[in-house]
Amino acid sequence: MARNFTRLFFNAAKKLGKLQRAALRMAAPQRARRPAAAARRAGASAAAPGLGGGCWEAARQFSDAHGQRLSFARYIPPAVPRQGMPLVVMLHGCRQTAQAFAHGSRMNQWADAGGFMVLYPQQSMTRQVQRCWRWFQPDARHGGAEADLIAALISAEVARHGLDPQRVYIAGLSAGAGMAALVALRHPSLIAALAMHSGPVVGDAHTATAGLHTMRRGSLKALTPLLREVADPAVFRLGMPAMILHGQMDPAVAPRNARQLFEQFRAVNGLAADEPVVERVLGLGTEKAYRRVDLLRNCKVVLRLCEITRVEHGWSGGDASVRYHARNGPDASALVWRFFQGQRRVL
Repeated sequence: MARNFTRLFFNAAKKLGKLQRAALRMAAPQRARRPAAAARRAGASAAAPGLGGGCWEAARQFSDAHGQRLSFARYIPPAVPRQGMPLVVMLHGCRQTAQAFAHGSRMNQWADAGGFMVLYPQQSMTRQVQRCWRWFQPDARHGGAEADLIAALISAEVARHGLDPQRVYIAGLSAGAGMAALVALRHPSLIAALAMHSGPVVGDAHTATAGLHTMRRGSLKALTPLLREVADPAVFRLGMPAMILHGQMDPAVAPRNARQLFEQFRAVNGLAADEPVVERVLGLGTEKAYRRVDLLRNCKVVLRLCEITRVEHGWSGGDASVRYHARNGPDASALVWRFFQGQRRVL
């Protein structure tokens, strides 16, 4: 009899559990399930793990007017109208993918908070076997062509989604930083501000071998003429607000590159060599310590250098489980977005 009672008890408990689960499914908001289904039909992933709470669209394809193709990923934050939204373009480093950079940098989470769209162009292995953007070949057939293709993608996305053309920003890591600089310098009317993390000095290298030398020791040449070889002359009239971040323990790209980039973008923005800087050390005595150097115009930061004490070659304050992202240092994505928020391209 005890056995029969036990069987009846467990059968009743099982039925009750099924009824409760059915009730919960019926009570779940239908609106929360429909976007996920729509995202799957569109080849996207809603609320992908580690990629923010919005819509992650991987493996998109873009072709420019010349038939040149570029893969990219798109992130759209939740519950924000696209019309008039800012755009941040993120360029990965060598041996990275768009998705790895999104995971490691956590920029999508800042997009959720700040209400901006993010694009992640991805270099093709057929163009460069290690997925390096060819900043070290800035001519019109190689790196210059890649910069123009990225700019064409940006213009198409701004038009397609009705984004704010005055608030288009670009950032990159390592080779991505070198390419971000090329895009901004070649298309200054398109880009409102630029951020370069662990990047090489601009215009010094014109071959892969020369690129390695630049990474190891910076440039031995006069810095401003290097810019004039790769930039649209209009950038010296329009200016290009820039942020430079670099780990002081970087074994791959010498920190001297960051200081030389600072001098190059001082010239781009027409800031005199004797213009006083505003310098602060933040997070002193912690793993997030860094030295910040600012140049201002009309009380507004135009150029910023962040020398990060305890970071090697990686995105500061990122997800250290992803290659080329460092747990130490301040959150680079937060620093970059805050800098971008103060910049607009007004023509």
